[in-house]
Amino acid sequence: MTTQVPEERNSTAAATGSTLLAERTVRDVGKRAYLHHLDLIRVTTFSLVIFVHCLTQTTDEMNSLPVNTTSLLFHATRNMFFALTGYVLMYQYFDRPGFSTIEFWRRRLGLVIFPYLIWSAIYWIVKDVWARDRVGDVLSNPIGGLEEFARLAGWGLSGFQMYFLFVMLQVYLLFPLVLWLVRATAGRHAILLGASLAVQVAITYTITYWHPPAEIAGYWWHHYATFVPYQFFILYGAVAAAHREAIADWLSGKGWWLFGALVGTGALAVGVYLGGVWFGDEPVHSSNSAFFPYLLPFIIVMIACLYAAATHWAEHWRDFTPRFARAVSFGANRSFGVFLAHVLVLFFVLRPRSGDQPWVLATFGQPLGTIVTYLATILGSLLLVEILRRLPGSRYLTGRPRLPLRRATH
Repeated sequence: MTTQVPEERNSTAAATGSTLLAERTVRDVGKRAYLHHLDLIRVTTFSLVIFVHCLTQTTDEMNSLPVNTTSLLFHATRNMFFALTGYVLMYQYFDRPGFSTIEFWRRRLGLVIFPYLIWSAIYWIVKDVWARDRVGDVLSNPIGGLEEFARLAGWGLSGFQMYFLFVMLQVYLLFPLVLWLVRATAGRHAILLGASLAVQVAITYTITYWHPPAEIAGYWWHHYATFVPYQFFILYGAVAAAHREAIADWLSGKGWWLFGALVGTGALAVGVYLGGVWFGDEPVHSSNSAFFPYLLPFIIVMIACLYAAATHWAEHWRDFTPRFARAVSFGANRSFGVFLAHVLVLFFVLRPRSGDQPWVLATFGQPLGTIVTYLATILGSLLLVEILRRLPGSRYLTGRPRLPLRRATH
């Protein structure tokens, strides 16, 4: 999941020493450089997240084996967010002298905490109060309403995507420690990632197979809203940023090897999942499927594949696909706002007008209903963000500065 950050800038020394590959994949902005391939990664990841949300909201997620098999692999996108965040932050600060923890927190936390609180309130008011005809109850007991909102916001539960921002706040708080760790282990980053991966395996096995006692079960299920299950991917991205030129060189020309690894690791995850359902009496749907241990190799390879494909596009094809490049830049600039708003748009797209079935599904059936829902959610979210970007307080609503209103020219 934040991936909306000010344009990534490198120090003058790092820019001077970059390789030819890096020079072809960046645009100089003053003394810093903008990495265009990160925009493509960001747009792709957000698009896939919205798709899986539309898929699970328009199908019988709890009982559908095909839906859960698909969403199992799409869970990789949340880890892609954290890897991308670790990459962006380390790219900005790894070789920048004079890092100030207080200044970092002052700049970064405000980019997330205000949109988080505002959108948490919007989702609570719309979905939990207005849609459930509880406006009168809340107005008659405002203290109780505020306590309810505080409980939801305290774990990122107002909208089912808001936990991501809650985790991002934790990532920003911990980044000074991550930066120190990556700097302190320079030359031993393979050991650092190996140790982090071992911890990640232990974490995923614990989440998937351990049943906590009743005394702590009520707290334990909030694990997904903490940084702990994502610690490896934050470091994965951070270390990759510190070695970005060498990694880009190593990935170059390995497209078929990466594709084979992606298919193989995906088959492993799906095979173990299906085997558990068919032969092991495992449930079709598990709330912990995002932390399925056998999904880890696929997630790691998927992130590498997406990074390699985006780098290849930025280096070889971006200049030959100007319209696509403009679309990528446009989408990346609005991706955080779209992420914040898309669940609200999806809620209204699927809100039944009469009866129990949403109009989209009743009209188009399946699978076309899911596709139409996805397109409507994407377009509606972009439209809403365009409106919000032109309102006072855009930075607090979308994480981006306000755009000027267009004036007619004569």
